[in-house]
Amino acid sequence: MSSLNRGTVRNADDYYITPHWLIEDFLAAFSESNCFRFDPENYPRVLDPSAGGCEKYPMSYPTVLEQEGFRVESWDIREDSRANLTGVNFLNVPSYESRKYDMIITNPPFFQAQAFAEHALEMVEDGGLVIMLQRLNWLGSQKRKPMWQKLPLAAVYVHSKRPGFDPQKPSKTDSTEYAHFVFCKGYELAPELFVI
Repeated sequence: MSSLNRGTVRNADDYYITPHWLIEDFLAAFSESNCFRFDPENYPRVLDPSAGGCEKYPMSYPTVLEQEGFRVESWDIREDSRANLTGVNFLNVPSYESRKYDMIITNPPFFQAQAFAEHALEMVEDGGLVIMLQRLNWLGSQKRKPMWQKLPLAAVYVHSKRPGFDPQKPSKTDSTEYAHFVFCKGYELAPELFVI
């Protein structure tokens, strides 16, 4: 997901490589907050349903999470992905047929982000986490207002440093701010805001 050239040029797969440092910064901040006792023992079943990866680059979330001791199941719609299961359209996997996860974490296609969040919440256990990297302006728009009134948003971790999504141009950053949005199934408190 990238906002560069929005409306004029679009990556056909909506495939953007999430920088590992961005995930590492989020995990460090999330672990420090002590909100959810974030460790592999409390979240043993983890899924990244749009894991990415390709011949040149490793998958982002699975690679970083596995370095932290998590075991991550990975899916991707792209056949050339490094995911455990390829050719899988996450939104077409019936939640009643899938095993329940403790955490689903991903950088989904922006144009399907709401559908990903809603479907992921059906696929996690009660108290399970859904964590998604999105543009900060995902919070806005009249169209998404009903979504924010019903989804159990627990926290927003705003990245103060803008990422770039092209490893071949590491100094070229995106044109907008990003955040990791943390949903918790069954969460009823007001969401918290953190700046990384």
